[in-house]
Amino acid sequence: MILGSLSSWENDKKYEHPVIVEAIDKLLTIVKGNPETGRIEIDGDQMYVSVMELEAKSPAEQLAEKHESYIDIHYLIEGEETIGWFSEENGLEPVKAYDHEGDYAIYNPDASEILLNLKPGMFAVFFPHDIHRPSMGQPLATIKKAVVKVHVDLLLQ
Repeated sequence: MILGSLSSWENDKKYEHPVIVEAIDKLLTIVKGNPETGRIEIDGDQMYVSVMELEAKSPAEQLAEKHESYIDIHYLIEGEETIGWFSEENGLEPVKAYDHEGDYAIYNPDASEILLNLKPGMFAVFFPHDIHRPSMGQPLATIKKAVVKVHVDLLLQ
């Protein structure tokens, strides 16, 4: 998992994998145009952005998720968002088994969860071993965010 801010991105990106750099740089271009909700293609199913506007959920309402085929880059455009994070190294069993077509498994929160508080301009990168619980915040608060989906094959080339 990587937590960062676009305010320091130009200086920090020299330390990141070139594919992550490409994804965040393309995301920057997309969010400058205040995009509408929906899917924005970058490289077909290999890399794309989902822009969403949603109501924040309370921690009691939100389950966690994990992906195997894609890396998620969550970027907060508006509002405040809390994302829970914990590692699959804890040997947790999913409450909903991995759905290959949807690329997700669902988990209950874990006692080892760390809460990440995102403000606009911040991003979090979640790799396949990262279980994350997004979209939490104050009830009825609106979150506008973009999630870049990066296929893991791009990093393995």
